[in-house]
Amino acid sequence: MIATDRFAHCNNHHPGMDSVVYTWYIPMTEAQRIYKELKQDIVTCKLSPGLSISELEMCDRYAASRTPVREACRRLEDESLMQMTPFRGYSITPLTIEEYRNLRELQSVVEPAVAAFAAERATPEQIREISGWATYEYQVGERNSYYTFLEWNKNFHISIAAASRNQSLLQIVTNAQTRLMRYYYLVIVMDSYGPQLVAEHQELVRALRSGNAELARARASDHLENTVKRSMKVDLLAVNLPNENPMNTDYSDWLRNPEPLGAKRTKRARLTRPRKTVKH
Repeated sequence: MIATDRFAHCNNHHPGMDSVVYTWYIPMTEAQRIYKELKQDIVTCKLSPGLSISELEMCDRYAASRTPVREACRRLEDESLMQMTPFRGYSITPLTIEEYRNLRELQSVVEPAVAAFAAERATPEQIREISGWATYEYQVGERNSYYTFLEWNKNFHISIAAASRNQSLLQIVTNAQTRLMRYYYLVIVMDSYGPQLVAEHQELVRALRSGNAELARARASDHLENTVKRSMKVDLLAVNLPNENPMNTDYSDWLRNPEPLGAKRTKRARLTRPRKTVKH
């Protein structure tokens, strides 16, 4: 059976779009399927930062042979989401203060420029798409709502990068936003910041719609500065803990602690995901 990434459906509406959007079957190779599923498990921290995982475990978890698993892992190594140690196998890249700060600094340099380009180059359809991703407001204390917001927030920033019509900038923003997702998944719900985040996103959308590059640059810079301030108010905790609900945990001040999150694991975690049945 051929795996597919998209499907044909006449009632699939994209955020911000008034018309029906049709998507069609696009075949995926085994390596692409594993890459997509493994990446999702890493980004959402189903596979904890610092976790050691063997090829055999991944073959069992994703119902695949070694060759496509290796290909998927190579791609994720290139994206800094996995690490490979010769003769020891693979591990999920641990979270570190250095990486978090590096990504934040990268954002502060790149994303205001991306917003400026998008203000000058975005089509009306792209503005509608960006606006659609800016509307979701998570419900305080509801974990699934918060996780949905994280996906929409990532898509919001990536859509702006796509509207810049610069493929290199799009790749940079996509990689940074994807890597930052793991930090957000391990953060306590940010109190009542939902309305504030939506308001900032919508201000940026208005700047993009105006076509004023410098205004868009300023709004993007303000949003990033506010995000950094919010992040400093959130307590974080090392991820190699038995607690299954990190969002309800009283976290220590990780941002000021140089110890990598998930860097120390005394024993391999047991993977309990049900084994899939391979259909031919």
